[in-house]
Amino acid sequence: MAPLQIGIVLYDFQLLDVAGPVDLLISGSKAMLSTINRDGFVPDDMVDQGIDINFHYIAPTMDTVITLMSGFKLQPTTTFDECPKLDAILLGGPGPDFWNNIPDSYREFLHRKVDEVQYFFTTCTGAIVAAKAGLLRGKRATTNSEFLEYIKPECPDTTWETARWVIDGKFWTAGGAFAGIDMFEHWLEGRRSDAVVTLSRSSLAYQPRDINGKEIRELGPSWVVGRN
Repeated sequence: MAPLQIGIVLYDFQLLDVAGPVDLLISGSKAMLSTINRDGFVPDDMVDQGIDINFHYIAPTMDTVITLMSGFKLQPTTTFDECPKLDAILLGGPGPDFWNNIPDSYREFLHRKVDEVQYFFTTCTGAIVAAKAGLLRGKRATTNSEFLEYIKPECPDTTWETARWVIDGKFWTAGGAFAGIDMFEHWLEGRRSDAVVTLSRSSLAYQPRDINGKEIRELGPSWVVGRN
């Protein structure tokens, strides 16, 4: 099966909204398993049990993008015009300056890609971006709980729900950053072996929670091979 192609649209989002899901995906990926397999930490047959995924960091130009408040500098890997075919898109959560003034280039790109992708993910206020860009009309969605009452009258053609995450067709919208990480863990169900799931969680010291906020039990012991 061809690698999943996921595009992260770059603007001044809160870093964890995107970095958390990306690290979670990487921790159970074939690329990461191949790297630690070369150093003898996992067996050969475990490599193909991970998810095969490529990331594309997308912006209008190849100029560096600086994230909200933290000042992290992100380097695009492709532009809106040169972006390859995608299977999924992820929007992180920005502040009002961005969602109230979405540049035309972003609107046009998102409208061009929304029919192409199989999954359209948002974390935190990324759903507000999607809604204000006109992508969530007639859809159920959620966003950071602090902004739910704000966005309901702003975008009344979307049914806004108080939830950790909401799935409506291809649209997967999450609340705050950690709810977004747990949403991706839910999306990953069945896409990695149990051994890889256990390794991924333990390597991040990560205890996921379900849609109701209940902790999900660990699957088994660590699979990292001991070395002398």
